Amino acid sequence: MPLYLKIAFRYLLSLKSKTLSFMAIVSILGVALGVSAMIITLSVMNGFMFGIKTKLLQTAPQVMIVKADGKFLEYRDIERSVRKHPEVIDTEPFIYTQGLLSKGSNIMAVYVRGVDPLKDKGFMSVDKKVVAGRYEDILKEDRVIIGKDLAITLGVWVGDKVNLMSPIGKKTPFGFLPKIKEVEIAGIAEFGIYEYDSAFLMVDINTALDFFDMNDSVTGIQLKIKEPFKADHVKSALEKELGFPYIVKSWMDINKSMFQALELEKLAMFLVITLIVVVASFNISSLLITKGREKRKEIGILRAVGADNRFILKIFVSQGLIIGFIGTMLGLTVGLSVIYFGDSYHLIKLNPEVYLIDYLPLKVSVLEVGVVVISSLFICFISSLFPARSASVSIPAEVIRYE
Repeated sequence: MPLYLKIAFRYLLSLKSKTLSFMAIVSILGVALGVSAMIITLSVMNGFMFGIKTKLLQTAPQVMIVKADGKFLEYRDIERSVRKHPEVIDTEPFIYTQGLLSKGSNIMAVYVRGVDPLKDKGFMSVDKKVVAGRYEDILKEDRVIIGKDLAITLGVWVGDKVNLMSPIGKKTPFGFLPKIKEVEIAGIAEFGIYEYDSAFLMVDINTALDFFDMNDSVTGIQLKIKEPFKADHVKSALEKELGFPYIVKSWMDINKSMFQALELEKLAMFLVITLIVVVASFNISSLLITKGREKRKEIGILRAVGADNRFILKIFVSQGLIIGFIGTMLGLTVGLSVIYFGDSYHLIKLNPEVYLIDYLPLKVSVLEVGVVVISSLFICFISSLFPARSASVSIPAEVIRYE
């Protein structure tokens, strides 16, 4: 161990002054508190984003292709072309449009999703979300699956018949009349996302094509890919391959505004909590300034026997870094322990109707932990420079004379 580091430890661990020992403990605890708070906050934001993304992936297409003019007649050719991409596992055409669902005097706006029920098991997996009724019954003519909250609002249950209305309607000699079809509820699904539970209606794609007069034209094609979190790479490749008028969107694009808001909030929280470490660094500066005044005699003797300014500077900077290192490691241990127990035992419960997820997962990013550790040590290093320089520029003859 270098001599300046041995002296730094000796000065720091000196118990002659209870005040300085208390200041050292407060400085360490301040740094530990700041580091643990930063790590926990970042893991909370990461976990919340991960939970939201996982939930959205269960309900939104991973990648979808639509056409600018809305008349997607050649979708079968596009499907064959897209399946050649190495990242694409499967494709499915779908119809997505608005409608009205009524039962007696109750009328609700719904989002109608027309798909092949058998093939859709590998995409949106509605069959796993059905809480009442049988998913297979949707294969029968004029059967639908609706969201749980929608069923509660309309006051209907499995087996009840409701009226599905198209907003497009048709012209008659008596004026514009809405197109109405009586359908039977085959099942009720619960997604855990209010927007889906309150307005979701699933129907066989052939029924949707006929009822909404689509003329064999679909809304788009949804893709299932190998790595959903790398959907942007697949999107970029398909955009170059297909070109205009085809528009490729990933599930990240669909929810882009939400993710940007969460990223901004995450950055703001990191900067605010960093102030805790900055405040703790003031304690380090105060401690080292006081240490420098207390050890004036020793510093003078060291200078007299040949120690230069850089040697004295290293002694005091090392003390600041030692405090920063101990505090950082302590904060890291506390932070990771809280994250482990919080995530393992699902300690933070959430209301799924508000936050989309029923508990808050905590996710650690190795890169972010590294940034926190380096930032903490850097702040402690900067806070040590001024008192270290003040101690190193003292004139040995004057110090020894007055001591």
